[in-house]
Amino acid sequence: MLAEVDRFNKWLRRRSPRATTPIHYTNDLKLFFTWAARGPAEITVRSVDAFIEHCQSLGHSVATVNRRLASIRSFYRFLELDGDEPPSNPVLPKRHFIRQGRRLPRDVEDADLKRLFGVVDSPRDRAIYMLMLRCGLRVSEVHNLSLGDLYLNPSAASLPRLWIQGKNDTQRVAYLSRQAYVALSAWLAVRPNVDGSAVFLNRFGNRLHANGIQVLLGRYCRRAGVWITCHQLRHTFARHLVEAGVPVTSIQKLLGHVRLRTTQTYLHISDGAVQADYEAAMREIEAQFLGAGGER
Repeated sequence: MLAEVDRFNKWLRRRSPRATTPIHYTNDLKLFFTWAARGPAEITVRSVDAFIEHCQSLGHSVATVNRRLASIRSFYRFLELDGDEPPSNPVLPKRHFIRQGRRLPRDVEDADLKRLFGVVDSPRDRAIYMLMLRCGLRVSEVHNLSLGDLYLNPSAASLPRLWIQGKNDTQRVAYLSRQAYVALSAWLAVRPNVDGSAVFLNRFGNRLHANGIQVLLGRYCRRAGVWITCHQLRHTFARHLVEAGVPVTSIQKLLGHVRLRTTQTYLHISDGAVQADYEAAMREIEAQFLGAGGER
């Protein structure tokens, strides 16, 4: 690893000790400088142009390319703070970042959820994926969950809840449904009694890593004959709330979104009013069509 990248990684970890950003940004920078085969001071605007073309030739998504560009840009902004004569930032937003239209969240069909949970036989893993599905937790939030974050025996007027360390070190409360509570309690009953505060442990008794959670889900998906990502479980949590008629402002708080606009995208994947309008219109249109001699 380049010395500058190592310093950048340590700086990110000091600023956000529990965030996964240092891992992702460092991996992006390793990939970029390995491809470029030159140091930070030798990177130019045209180097970034060529890197974008390289990523696109490999079929990388727009979101992936833009994240890598954000990693590089953040790295050079760090160099401005770290040195007396830093190199110019080669990432120019108006030139390099790729425009992408609004993409709707991809949720999971309920039938596929039943197939997935039908093969998740480990109490630990069932608790992990149930917290994603019923509480909307991100994979990093499951990874960060500690025993001190659990509030499982509240007063009669309150629900069991979790204190969640979200993105950018923001906190929120996640309430536990009956299914989530039962799954989490089943894991805690058999969790090894080892030193450390992590709720979810690997086979060595250490905190289970986010990558491990994703790899495990992939194995269960292959057994179930479906393909589901961790974040799709969070999307499905939001879709279920929309379908249950929960106000969008409450959904925003439960998901930990800073901007209401982010939450509103979920309204488009299950908009009851639009569905009802469409169904009523089609009944009228098709009735007129059949009345005019159209085929059934």
